[in-house]
Amino acid sequence: MRVSGIKRIWGLVTAILFLLLLPAAGGEGSDYSPAVAGQALAREGHGDELSAEELKSGRYFYMIDERGRTILITGRRLGVKDRFLNADNELYEVESVKGNLARARFVERVELNTGWGCSPGGEGASPAAQEIKPAYRIAIYHTHNAECYVPSDGTESVYGTGGIHEVGLAFKESLEKKGVKVLYSDQLHLPHDRGAYRRSRGTALRLLREHPDAIFDLHRDAAPWEKYALELQGEELTQIQIVVGLSNPGVATNQQFAYDLKGYADRIYPGLIHGVLLIWGSYNQDLSPLALLLEVGAHTNTKEAAERGIARFADVVSYYFYGPAFLKDRKIAPRERAAQEPPADRPRYGIMRAFSGTILSLLLVSTGASLGFYFLNSPDALERLYLWIEALPERLARLRRRSRLFWGNLPGLLKNLRRAAPFNLSVAWHRLGRERAILPWIRRELIFTVRWWAKKGLAEAAALWREAPQNLRRAWEVLRSEKEELPRVLRKEFSFLEKALRRLSDRFSAVIDESRGRLRFALMEARSEIAVIARLLREYTLQLRNRLRP
Repeated sequence: MRVSGIKRIWGLVTAILFLLLLPAAGGEGSDYSPAVAGQALAREGHGDELSAEELKSGRYFYMIDERGRTILITGRRLGVKDRFLNADNELYEVESVKGNLARARFVERVELNTGWGCSPGGEGASPAAQEIKPAYRIAIYHTHNAECYVPSDGTESVYGTGGIHEVGLAFKESLEKKGVKVLYSDQLHLPHDRGAYRRSRGTALRLLREHPDAIFDLHRDAAPWEKYALELQGEELTQIQIVVGLSNPGVATNQQFAYDLKGYADRIYPGLIHGVLLIWGSYNQDLSPLALLLEVGAHTNTKEAAERGIARFADVVSYYFYGPAFLKDRKIAPRERAAQEPPADRPRYGIMRAFSGTILSLLLVSTGASLGFYFLNSPDALERLYLWIEALPERLARLRRRSRLFWGNLPGLLKNLRRAAPFNLSVAWHRLGRERAILPWIRRELIFTVRWWAKKGLAEAAALWREAPQNLRRAWEVLRSEKEELPRVLRKEFSFLEKALRRLSDRFSAVIDESRGRLRFALMEARSEIAVIARLLREYTLQLRNRLRP
């Protein structure tokens, strides 16, 4: 009786602790919720970028404020609750979207940390710089490898390595001149579709195993060239837009990191940062609190201007993490350490510390709560657990016997499969022949249907032709009897007809535009699926050939 009461009390305490700690799992300032997650999945399912056909026709997404002023022009699809911090640090939030027009309201003017009166890593520095000692490593990769710059590359996209890779190399070289080690990946994640971020997730995880101070995914936006063009200190370059995914549970940390980088950039290179776009999506930023997506100029800018812009951004990143000494092109790196030795006072798990700690705590609390509820509602659970552990050696021995039996029978199974392969192929071929016999019947039915409709149409036309003289005489008599009323009726009818045709034309144009977009999206999906099917067919053919080979 005493043991049962203790188990019930322990289960109740664990459940209360779980309910108290659960609201904090999303992180401070996080707007993540099931509804938000559902909206993010819906948005990502349709793709977050405009198609190549839309870009060629000059169509973009526009964000306007309450007074009708254009705040943002971008190639990304905007949705309700998306936010944009412009170059003047004014924050706007989208309230409604109609077509390619997003109407936003002014929220507040944000005061950013510009680094005045502090040095990175010291008092007053950003949270990222205070909590973690720098490792002097930055990671760079490209999710959309195909992106190009039209004036320099001649096209906005290629199937392969696009001009964005050269911008990434310029970023890498600028950081290496300062003594920063760059973990750069040119791994391809083609094609440029909604699955690219899923494919690039493995690349990001591989780079994060090296414990970089930050990881950046380099892209370029789609907009008129003048929206990103900037003249800074007599040099033509492009601005850079930072994108933060709102469906990331740790969005608050990523957002603060983006705001801090913009604040530092405003101090040393005013105008370099085009803005910070907070939009639905994850963009693999859930992997690290210091992961950001950078859009270096637009497809209408030159690649050379983008390279100069990203070189200035390298100064911002170096200054943010390593101090003012890294603003100039001179190596002031830390002392050499052993290859396996982590930086001083820096945990081996690096920038994942904050996020992994939260996940581990939530996992432990959830496990404790589950066990508490289970023991609370199952008094004999401990006895069943003891019996299960007692029977575990026998189960393992049975599993070993089954494994040895399976591997012992495997050569025989493969031999039988090889022997039966010719017969199976013959059966499949005869079955295909029987199925092919249905084609003549389908052809006969189709010809009969076409003939029947043609015969019916001819009969209707003949009947109409026979009745035409009588109908014309009757119409002429009615016309003579109402010739005085006819002009007024015709004017009224023509006016109504004109309005109806105008409305019909507008609706038809809207339907055509919408159908064209859906058709393009369906064709893109079909191409992707056909490529997957072709790859699977090649794999199955290769497997079949290997099995049939003696």
